Amino acid sequence: MVLTLVPVLIFICIRALGFDGLYGQDSYEYLRYSEALFNAFNGGESAGDYFWPLYYPLFGALANYIFGNILFSLNFISLGALIISSIYLYKTIKLLYTNTNCTLHYIVLFFIFSPSVIILSIVVMSDLLSVCFIILSIYHALKFNKYNNSKNLYFAAVFAISAIMTRYASFVVLLPFGVFILLKLLKTKRQLIHLIPILIIVGLLTVPHFYIRSENVSGFLNHDWLQKWSLLNFFKSEFNTVDGISHNKLPNIIYAFYNLFHPKFLVLGIGLILAIIFKNLKFKPNKPLVISYLLYSLFLAGIPFQNSRFLVLNFGLALVLLFPVFQYIIDKFSAHKRIINSAFLLLILTQIFLCLYLFRPFYERNKFEKSIATLMKPYQNKTLYSFDIDVALKGRDLDFDYKNMWIEQYDKFNTNNLVLFNPEKFKRQWKGKNPMLNWENIKHNYKLKILEEGLEGWKLYEIKRKILAQNSGN
Repeated sequence: MVLTLVPVLIFICIRALGFDGLYGQDSYEYLRYSEALFNAFNGGESAGDYFWPLYYPLFGALANYIFGNILFSLNFISLGALIISSIYLYKTIKLLYTNTNCTLHYIVLFFIFSPSVIILSIVVMSDLLSVCFIILSIYHALKFNKYNNSKNLYFAAVFAISAIMTRYASFVVLLPFGVFILLKLLKTKRQLIHLIPILIIVGLLTVPHFYIRSENVSGFLNHDWLQKWSLLNFFKSEFNTVDGISHNKLPNIIYAFYNLFHPKFLVLGIGLILAIIFKNLKFKPNKPLVISYLLYSLFLAGIPFQNSRFLVLNFGLALVLLFPVFQYIIDKFSAHKRIINSAFLLLILTQIFLCLYLFRPFYERNKFEKSIATLMKPYQNKTLYSFDIDVALKGRDLDFDYKNMWIEQYDKFNTNNLVLFNPEKFKRQWKGKNPMLNWENIKHNYKLKILEEGLEGWKLYEIKRKILAQNSGN
C-alpha cells in the first residue's frame, strides 16, 4: 500500500504545480510518435519509421484508448512503472536475503525518494518503464533459479525483451542473466525444450520493431555513441560528437558509477560503501547481479557522452546489492529506536530537499517552453528557423514551416522568414557546428529586426533583407 500511495501523492503534487511532464526534445518526440501511432491505429496515415525503441510510445498510444489523452497516458505509464518497480525491488530483496526487516523503509527512502528516480517518474521519458521491465525480468530470473519453475522462466523472457524494446541498452544489463539461465538449462538437457517457447516469445514481442522498422531493422546499431565506443573514453571528460562539445567535471569511469554514491541517486551511498570497507562486512552478493551492474557501468564508461538518465537502468541492481549493508547498520542501532527514527526523518527531509532542488531545472524549462509557445502564437504560418526549442513548439501544436538549424547548413534565407535563437546558450557547445554556423551566416549577411524578447536570452527575429556590403552592421 505504501509503495503505491507515496508515488501517487508525489504525482498529484507535481501535477498541481502545473508540470505536464514535457521537458526538452526527447519527451516531445515520444509524444509525437505516440500520437502518430494512435492516428495510424484509427485509420490515419502510417506513423513512419522511428529511430528509438518502440514500446514506450506504443504503450502510450494503446493507453490512450483508456484515458483519451496521450500526454496523460505517457505520464501514467511512468507513474505505474515507478510503483511496479518499487514493489518488485521489495520482492527481490525478500527473495534473496533472510534478514529483511527494513526493506520497506529502504525502498521508500532510497528508490521512491531517490531524486533521479522521482524526476524520471514525472517526465515523459522511457527510462523508468525500461527499469520496471529490467527489475521484473531479474526478479523472475532469480526466482526461476531458486525454485526452477518454468513459469518464472517465461516471465523473465517476456520482461527482458520488453525492456530491450523500451531501451536498447537494457540488453547490456540483462545479458549476464541470459547467459546465467542458458547455462542452467544446459545442465539438464531436457530443460532445453524451454528454448522453443522462449524463441516464440522473442519473435512475438519483436514484431512491432520488425514491422515498423522493416526498411532499417538494425539502424539503431549505427548510433554515433555506439560507433565511437572506446576504452579510451573511460579516462576522458570532454567529447566532441554530433551532439556538440560537452565538458564534464569527472572522467567517464567515475561518472559510470555515480549511482553508487552521488546524492542525486543514493544519498547514503558513500556511507554504505565505507561501512563495507571499514567494517569488513562479509556477505555474498548475487554474482549475476554484480556482473550485470559492472558490465553496464563499464559499457557506459566507453560511450563518448555523459547523461545521468542512463545510470538509472542498473540503479535497482545497486540497491539490491547494498541492502544487506543498510540492514546491518539498522541492526546495530536496533536498541536505539529514537536514533533510528530521527535518522530516517532526517534522511527523508534531505531527500525531499534534493528532489526539489533537482526538479527545479525541469520545472523552469517546462515553464519556459510554455512561455515561448505563448509568445510565438501570433506569428504562426511562417517559415521559422530555430534549434532546440522548435521541437517544443511542434509538440504544443504551433503551426510553422520549421527549419531546424542543426539538421543542415542553410545557404539562403528569405525576407520575412523568422529566426528564434539564443546564441549565448549555444556558442560553446555548438561552436563550429550547424546551429552556430547557420546563426553566424544569418547575423553577418542579413538585416534582422527583433520582434520579441523571451525568457533566458531567447529572441525572435524577422529577416528584413540581405546585406550587400559586408562591412555594414547586422
